Amino acid sequence: MFLHDLSPEQRRAFLVLARNVIDADHRLAIQELERLDRLYFEAGVGTETASAPSTAGDLHVLFGTGRSRVSVLLELILVAYADGRLHPKEVESIRSVAANLRVDAGVFENALDWGRRHQELLEEAESLGAGVA
Repeated sequence: MFLHDLSPEQRRAFLVLARNVIDADHRLAIQELERLDRLYFEAGVGTETASAPSTAGDLHVLFGTGRSRVSVLLELILVAYADGRLHPKEVESIRSVAANLRVDAGVFENALDWGRRHQELLEEAESLGAGVA
């Protein structure tokens, strides 16, 4: 959704962060893998193997603008919600990323609220579709 705001280098780093968020709750849902595959496609980056880098570097320097930082947070929240729920360990992982990005607590909370509302709208849309013959 927001990957177009990121450079190719930022996209690769974001994908590392996304994998870390998915791993945070020690539970792998098929929806998370499907979301990750779509992100790799959207980012124009080939799917990586288990030996891919697991760190993204200095996030504050790499994501040097407020727009890129918020884009990363929103995308990570969407990744965390891929299985329909936001696990506390995923929130901790995203909060850690926000701290490394030097995003203040208010922006972080607003991003979490946006993610919750986005998820509610997705569920509403799915129920609308289910009601149509």
